[in-house]
Amino acid sequence: MISGYAFHSQGTEALAVFRYMLESGAIPNTVTFLSVLTACSHGGLLVEAQKVFYEMIHTHHLYPRIEHYGCIVDLLGRVGRIEEAVEFVNKMPITPDAVIWRSLLSASLVNGNLGVAEMAGQKAIELQPDDDGVYAMLHNVYWAAGRSGDALKVRKMASQKVCKKPAFTWVEINGIAHGFLAEHAASIRHWPVEVQSVVRQDTWQLNDEFSLFLT
Repeated sequence: MISGYAFHSQGTEALAVFRYMLESGAIPNTVTFLSVLTACSHGGLLVEAQKVFYEMIHTHHLYPRIEHYGCIVDLLGRVGRIEEAVEFVNKMPITPDAVIWRSLLSASLVNGNLGVAEMAGQKAIELQPDDDGVYAMLHNVYWAAGRSGDALKVRKMASQKVCKKPAFTWVEINGIAHGFLAEHAASIRHWPVEVQSVVRQDTWQLNDEFSLFLT
C-alpha cells in the first residue's frame, strides 16, 4: 500500500499507513523505508522525510542504501534547497552515484543555480559518460549562462561518447519470432517474403495515422 501511495504522490496517506504499521507491531525493513521516503519525496514532505530517515538509522538501526540518500537529495532539490542538498551529498558516508548527481543537476537547473548545476553535471558525466540526458541538461546550463562555447563543447562531447541503442522490433509469424533493427528497415526487400508481407501490411496501417514509411 505504501508503494502504491508513493507511485501516486500521496505522501500523507503513505505516512499514515506507515505509522499504523509501526503501531501494529510490524517491523519495517529497508524496502519499507525506501517506499516511505519515495512517497515523501513525490509529495514534497521534507520535514516528514527527514524524520523518517532519522528513525531508520537511530530507532530501527538500519543502514541506508544509496537509494535512501537519493530520496533525500531529490526532495531537497524539489523544494529548492539546493545548497542544503549539496551539503547533504558531501556528508554522505557512501560515494554518490550518477543518479544522485543527475538529480542535483536537474534541481539546480530548475532553480537557476548554475554553479551547482555545472558541478553536478560534470560529476554525473564522469560516472556515466553515455547518459545523453545529462549532456542535454549541462548544455542548457552553459547556454543559460551565456557560455555558448562551453555549450558547443558539451554537444561535441555528447556526439562522441553517447551511443544510442537502435530500436529493435519483433514480428511473430506462425509461432516463429523474426527480429529486425529499425535502422535496417530499408533492407526489407532482403527479408523473408512472409515477414515482408506482414511488415508492409502493418506499415500501411500506420501510414494512415502516423505517416510512417518503409521503402
